[in-house]
Amino acid sequence: MDPIKKFLDRISYKFPKGYPEITNHKDVNLLESLISETIGESFSLMEKALTFNDVAGESRKLIRLTIIADKIREKTPFTLQDGEKEVILSFSDPSYDNLFTNQKVDALRSVGGRSINNFKFFIDGDGNEYSLKQIKKTKELGGTGGTKAQTSERQERGLIDAINSVEGIKILVGDNGFEIPNIIRAEKQPDPPRAEAYADIRLIRKVGDPYLLSAKGIATPSIAGGGLTGITQINDDLGNFVADFYEDAYEYYKKIFDANDEIDYDTNLYKTSFMKDVNRVVPPSLIDDMLRGNKAMGGPVDGYYIGPMDVQYTVEGNKIITNGDVIPLETFADKYDKIFMHIKKRSGDYYFTDALQTVNGFTMPLIFTNKPGGKMAKSRLGTNPKSRGQIIL
Repeated sequence: MDPIKKFLDRISYKFPKGYPEITNHKDVNLLESLISETIGESFSLMEKALTFNDVAGESRKLIRLTIIADKIREKTPFTLQDGEKEVILSFSDPSYDNLFTNQKVDALRSVGGRSINNFKFFIDGDGNEYSLKQIKKTKELGGTGGTKAQTSERQERGLIDAINSVEGIKILVGDNGFEIPNIIRAEKQPDPPRAEAYADIRLIRKVGDPYLLSAKGIATPSIAGGGLTGITQINDDLGNFVADFYEDAYEYYKKIFDANDEIDYDTNLYKTSFMKDVNRVVPPSLIDDMLRGNKAMGGPVDGYYIGPMDVQYTVEGNKIITNGDVIPLETFADKYDKIFMHIKKRSGDYYFTDALQTVNGFTMPLIFTNKPGGKMAKSRLGTNPKSRGQIIL
């Protein structure tokens, strides 16, 4: 017997009609509960209301904050939880754009307070205010059934589909006019073992190596991915720079830790304001290598595609003209006067520690951990053309 039918037969007596009626909310809730109990994890048949935890509960979810900002900037409608109505939203306060775009979780928590799910972050064209809880948790925001191709990867999937829609040898043309010629096809860049690829798209060309693109939204939260694990494997110069940065960051935080008698190694620092994010300017000699990455980490990146998450294009002969800019890496690097590396706390509980960590052969302080005496890092490395806050080490 089919295992699904067997399961439904076994639980049928629990429903008034002898089977779950999908249009009946009580039946749906009961069925979800029974399935969740059987598989040992939360299961949902219907899209739920969006919550702050859905967009900021874990580091991997933070991209959804930027997706919300991109949707607002691009005037893409949101689906409301109350029915299927869609509405174009703006931020109720212009300052919230920066907080969502740059994934400033602590600042958002401070603004939203204890009832953050009901806080009116958004407003429509008629002046009606909306909270996260009034927005439906659709696939692009982590709803059930959503795959990465439908959510955080929809931009690169859209670009791949656009390029492959034209047969033969073609030319990709960015909205800025830059062209990549001799393309046979586009495909997703495969991930290296135990990591996410530095590049997103491989452009297979008639002559030469594949051209690797990193795809990013208009308001990108980070100009170089890979984090601590990725950057330390590029070369020794970058690895030593990062290790020195972590050592100096630890000394900075240790002085604050020692100066405040009310905190110790057992203090959850989540609700304190002592430990601000720290930054360091990346030496110009290291920028190209940092942005480019290497083969072991799913690179090297040759250029960037920067545009709306929903890719639109026109075809003129063998040219695919997109609504996003195509920027070679050298040009991309030159557009910034400075690039900052930052160390920030991951969302949730965190504790100060004197423990060390070794990453790709480089030993450095752990700084923050998930519990007293824990070994899981709660500090995160990133880069950005703007500093995160005012503290430059």
